[in-house]
Amino acid sequence: MAKGFSGLGAFAGGLAEGLRAGQEMGLRRQYVGRKAKADERDAEFHQAKMDEIDYNKEKRARLRAANDEIVAGWPDAMQRPGQYSTQAQPLRLALGLSAISAQTPTVVDTRAAGLASVDEPVAQAQRSTSSDEMIGKRMLIGNLLEDPDELSRMASVYRKYGLLEEMAPWMSQAYTAKKKRIPDALHLLLSGDVKGARAILRKGGIKLGDDPIRTISKSPQQNVWKFKFENGREEDIDLKEFAAKFFPENSLK
Repeated sequence: MAKGFSGLGAFAGGLAEGLRAGQEMGLRRQYVGRKAKADERDAEFHQAKMDEIDYNKEKRARLRAANDEIVAGWPDAMQRPGQYSTQAQPLRLALGLSAISAQTPTVVDTRAAGLASVDEPVAQAQRSTSSDEMIGKRMLIGNLLEDPDELSRMASVYRKYGLLEEMAPWMSQAYTAKKKRIPDALHLLLSGDVKGARAILRKGGIKLGDDPIRTISKSPQQNVWKFKFENGREEDIDLKEFAAKFFPENSLK
């Protein structure tokens, strides 16, 4: 009988050991399974990010093509792909707006033969303004937003390139800003005429409680002004960042 119990104990011990081993194997399989699923999710996430990057690049390429087509329809634009002369524009930058324009990257037509080897003065002469910048400047200091026919043509071009859904809100916001005389106030502020800026904003329906004040900034790249509204609200606005909102490519950010 004792031997029977002894054998039963050995059997029970072996069974328990087998169960523990089985549990450990099950846990290892679960870990491997979870790890595989986690790796699969990471791979899918990475692929999704790569797809998003590729999609954004493709969308920006379509936007540049659309902007080029828009500008090519202007009589003062050079009929040369990828290059538009700043000298051909009948626009004069308001004092200080050139500082904003200087922050906008220019486009150089690198397809010209031997461009890398030409002298610096010649290379500087080849420097040109992108179609994106030309559209932004005409919105800020030209009459583009007051030309319904041209705005309709722009919308049709953006629709052609599958971008109307993204660009229509941007065009609407720019048009609203123009009605509120914001670009005009921007020019006056950059020229140092704070009282004129306050007065023209009031004509556009934006009532300030005091003249705008330029704040001291550590960065020379900033041009920040404090606006105090009649309702007591205050807001700091970087004029360079604000002006950049009129450039088409910034609408995709």
